[in-house]
Amino acid sequence: MSELPAYQHLSHLALVGAGAEVREASLPLPAERTDADPEDLPFPDRSFDVVVCRFALLRAANPVRAASEIARVLRRTGQLLFLDVVAGPRQVDVLTHFRLSGLITHDVNWSRPRGHPRSPLVQGVATHPVPQYAREFAWLLGTTRGGEHDDAESSGLQENA
Repeated sequence: MSELPAYQHLSHLALVGAGAEVREASLPLPAERTDADPEDLPFPDRSFDVVVCRFALLRAANPVRAASEIARVLRRTGQLLFLDVVAGPRQVDVLTHFRLSGLITHDVNWSRPRGHPRSPLVQGVATHPVPQYAREFAWLLGTTRGGEHDDAESSGLQENA
């Protein structure tokens, strides 16, 4: 499948809500197939290094919940690759949903498919913020007191100083 160019590096593949064409395709490795809703993913927290989200928020009954579930199953160092249609006045919803779920979007591209100028596509990458940046933003916003550390690594540095 063209969506799996580096499939030899995969140890687990889960297809959630995949269409019949993908479910019935001959895949180069075993795949867990489930018809779960994107708002209620049946996987443990932080279980995937890469999540590919193609048109899931568009179809989700609750896109905010779906984005939160995707963020939940994505490992801290993982990447979300997304592609979705943005219709009408909700043009920022896809990016907003991912950002509200705690993910940072980058490498975002917009395009308008021929024949559908009112339904632009948005694609990009989203990741969890690096913990250091979260602490720095909290400090800038004044939400943590001086001298407090949120992780053992920083605490250890302070104690050894």
